[in-house]
Amino acid sequence: MNFSGVILSAVLMLLLSVTAQCRKTNCKSECCTFVEGFPARLKELRSSYKEILKFYESNDDLDALIDGTVQHNINGPYGCHVVDEILRFYLNTVLPTAVKKNRAHTKTPIDSIGNIFQSLQRDMLKCRKHFFCYKPFEITSFKDSYEKMAEKGVNKAMEELDLLFMYIEQFLASKRDMH
Repeated sequence: MNFSGVILSAVLMLLLSVTAQCRKTNCKSECCTFVEGFPARLKELRSSYKEILKFYESNDDLDALIDGTVQHNINGPYGCHVVDEILRFYLNTVLPTAVKKNRAHTKTPIDSIGNIFQSLQRDMLKCRKHFFCYKPFEITSFKDSYEKMAEKGVNKAMEELDLLFMYIEQFLASKRDMH
């Protein structure tokens, strides 16, 4: 994604979050409450991410890992599977590696991100029907790119968490009209 695309996406997300805050929804289901409550979780994610961003930016000199393909797939018909697979990858691979590599400086923010990701994954699983999760998403090429980056892969994956947050936010915002 180029710089103007990032700016446009950021403005769009700002507008969506302002609209979400102004619009009061009377939720009648657990899934509605989950979707409507995501902006608070996103705020926590971004706060934790801000604590570690400079470290990962200074150690990242690689091409993008989270690219337009990920965004396209999240916004596609199987978006919930894309989000689920990427969350699983971060929970099982990226975050544990980041904690091992930089235990002294980043453990608490990474733990916070991991806890929110676990909760998000669990809530999305509960709401599979709400999100129309029917077909699996293949994450192999994403994992292959990460593995080719070797030890620097964790820096790239951590540095791009903001993009992942934005893509998940877009996905959940697209589901707001469904309840």
